[in-house]
Amino acid sequence: MTDHTPTPGLFSQLLPMLAQRAILITVSKLEEGDQLQVNICPRLLKEGENQALTTPLSVCGNAAELDVELVPQVANFVAAQVRLHSNLSAIQKELAAAERAARDEASKKHKTVGNGGKKPEPQPLSLFETPAEEGD
Repeated sequence: MTDHTPTPGLFSQLLPMLAQRAILITVSKLEEGDQLQVNICPRLLKEGENQALTTPLSVCGNAAELDVELVPQVANFVAAQVRLHSNLSAIQKELAAAERAARDEASKKHKTVGNGGKKPEPQPLSLFETPAEEGD
């Protein structure tokens, strides 16, 4: 009895990406003999997303080649996309935190810079100081 663990299929490989976005898959027969083209296109979820997250994977080959090579290529593609999304999320969180910290710091400085238009209170003189003459 051989120990044969089945390789996860195409849709099992796509699941991590599907948790983050919709994916459009197209398959076309090319004019050149038995060649097929498979496009796996992640979709934008919201305006302003990084376009790198929607870069499609396009693979060409005959049916036998695609049966062997497509799933490993999709696995690598999904892993790269998930890492990129994960990295972008971390960067966006860090930038938002830095912005908040900068705003808080600016707010604190703004509060301590002015004295609200109040005249400074006179300081008491020591025994060795003489009052400044007005008009000096």
